[in-house]
Amino acid sequence: MACLMNYCIQCTDVNTQQTGDFAFDLIHWQKTGEFKAISPVFFGLVDLFAWAKKSNFELKSIYLERTK
Repeated sequence: MACLMNYCIQCTDVNTQQTGDFAFDLIHWQKTGEFKAISPVFFGLVDLFAWAKKSNFELKSIYLERTK
């Protein structure tokens, strides 16, 4: 399995069990396959992108595979 970006769209955060859009911990995902939010969980992408701009967090395309 591979990830193509460092954020989720309508996924469930493993810690809060909230479903939404959020930046996630890439290392945690690589080890476990779980999406662990490192940003607030937002209802929509517009709010996530606004948070990223305000927080100077780069939402980007990536290619990352699971280690297990």
